[in-house]
Amino acid sequence: MKTHHKPTNNAPGTDRSVGTAIEISCLNKWFDDFHVLKDLSLSVAEKEIIVICGPSGSGKSTFIRCINHLERYQEGTISIFGEQLGKDKKSTKIIRDNIGMLFQNFNLFPHLTILENCSLGPIWLRKIPESKAIEQSMALLDRVGIAALASKFPGQVSGGQQQRVAIARSLAMEPRIMLFDEPTSALDPEMVKEVHDVMIDLAQSGMTMLCVTHEMNFAHQVADRVLFMADGEIVEEGPPEQVLKNPQWDRTSQFLEHVLSHKS
Repeated sequence: MKTHHKPTNNAPGTDRSVGTAIEISCLNKWFDDFHVLKDLSLSVAEKEIIVICGPSGSGKSTFIRCINHLERYQEGTISIFGEQLGKDKKSTKIIRDNIGMLFQNFNLFPHLTILENCSLGPIWLRKIPESKAIEQSMALLDRVGIAALASKFPGQVSGGQQQRVAIARSLAMEPRIMLFDEPTSALDPEMVKEVHDVMIDLAQSGMTMLCVTHEMNFAHQVADRVLFMADGEIVEEGPPEQVLKNPQWDRTSQFLEHVLSHKS
């Protein structure tokens, strides 16, 4: 059952005590002559869960990669908790202090143990004493259900377990926002649920989350808002019940029919 955290910050009856986690205004990005993101604007409230879906090539992954400056954009502004990002060291610190990201591929260090993968960032980037970083990392590995695997190397565990390690590693940096770029697309179907269970736990704990995914059941279960993107634009957005069950645009309906028929 979906947990409703609060009204979204652009909806009627919004709780004004809820702050804004991310503010994006008129974002444009080109790859050479290709206009991949077109005047995108989005306001994300603290603790809000947003699922972004759409066909391949619609700009979904590029959009969330722009938020933490893994992709550079040519026009527009992005603010994190009221701080506008630029190209300076201060912006790098804002991103590092506030945003974690999970990718399609796990990006773990194969020569380090699972525990070392989780504790490395806090020790080197946050300057936490090694003993404390190890203690916190073990607690996070326990939270995602793989503390017993701490001494193993990534290649010795399953894909679903590696993705849970990647989640624990991101959480070790104590982010306030998590970005997910199709985190289960590289997994076998039986491993998808174990990763989704961890993400659902994060959502229910109050983490602000933006998730690019084609898993519509997950979207319906946890999202406060669903965004449908096509051709670099947000075509439709709203509560899951509206967007997923009663879409207003033919392009959204066609996409959902394709995804649901592919899953069945």
